[in-house]
Amino acid sequence: MMRKVWILSLLTAILVSLSIFTFNIFGREDNQGPKDDAAQLSEKIDKVLKNQEDIIARLAEIRQELDVIRVRASAR
Repeated sequence: MMRKVWILSLLTAILVSLSIFTFNIFGREDNQGPKDDAAQLSEKIDKVLKNQEDIIARLAEIRQELDVIRVRASAR
């Protein structure tokens, strides 16, 4: 009988500690708040805008190269 009580109390202590640990871990994710979401969204938007600026710059370079090719082709 004492053995069953001891095992039951051990399992209860393990269950309580795991539940507290789980609530702490998932509580951090839920408590980020709208400010963190807005900051992450802002970072993503900045990254996309930077990529678009890089693409536009590359297209301008390609257009200049194309103009040079056209001039060389018309000289022949």
